Amino acid sequence: MTAELKSLILCDFAQIREGLLFVQSGGLTRLVAPTFPAKFACHVATLVWLPPDEAGTAHEMVMKVKSAETAMLAATVKVALHESSPPSGLQPGEGRQVPIVVPLAAVSFPAPGEYDLQVEVDEQFAGDISFRVAQRDGGGLKA
Repeated sequence: MTAELKSLILCDFAQIREGLLFVQSGGLTRLVAPTFPAKFACHVATLVWLPPDEAGTAHEMVMKVKSAETAMLAATVKVALHESSPPSGLQPGEGRQVPIVVPLAAVSFPAPGEYDLQVEVDEQFAGDISFRVAQRDGGGLKA
């Protein structure tokens, strides 16, 4: 068994409290900006499942934001996953879901269009989501 991505959500805000994932306005599919390049104060919330025998093993999650049309890479974010010991209360042989929140405020989107957020866990494709970045043009949207 290896670590697995169980949840991947683009949201307005997310945080971790006492090992729990709190997501606000999750499931975003469209981000809107008046000009480009643009940055957004949104987050990616994930849950990664660690099997019981890998709780103390280091893992790496890599997120890549790419243009769906050109495959141009907008950003790469690396997250180290490592727990020194399983949290108290786990039964023998019980795996653990690890919440991870990644702010996207530093990611610059060069132009409107469709974007893919692809996730790898331990160098293996784990999942992806797509979303549209649009430009507000006067009273309407221009994708």
